[in-house]
Amino acid sequence: MKTRAFIIFAVACIPLAGCSLFKKKQPLPVQTIAASPVSGTELDPANTEKLRHGETMRAYPVSRYVDPRDPNLMHEAHIVYRKENPAAWNLTPHAPTVVPLGPVLALADPAEKPQLLPAEVEQKMAAQNRLMAALIEQNETLTAELSRLKSEITKFRESQTTTSKPEKQ
Repeated sequence: MKTRAFIIFAVACIPLAGCSLFKKKQPLPVQTIAASPVSGTELDPANTEKLRHGETMRAYPVSRYVDPRDPNLMHEAHIVYRKENPAAWNLTPHAPTVVPLGPVLALADPAEKPQLLPAEVEQKMAAQNRLMAALIEQNETLTAELSRLKSEITKFRESQTTTSKPEKQ
């Protein structure tokens, strides 16, 4: 009886032992295809502030206090965080903003002044010409005055040399 049980046990263990000899096939790794970013559709962090302001958060330290609704409760010191300003669009940029429009980029600068009209340009050029003429006239006057002073200095020096020479007897 014992031998019969041993044989049955041995026969049952052989197929089970054989299973461990074979390697289990590992499932193939699932290949995920990452979506490639389309050029010009993502905005870099440097340009984000030019388009949209982030929310402003402030931290306020609060010391111990008794709960105003329940005098049996005391709150321990902690920090309260408060959102001061929500996120909002930047409607007044100070620099040209690059706006992604797909593969093409456009420059938008609302702070740029409109181009001058031809009449305004002519008026400004006439004013500049008047200033230039005044400067040229002042330069000529100063040059004439300098040459007059130079001749007076030479005459003065000559007169000094003649009066300082001793007379010969």
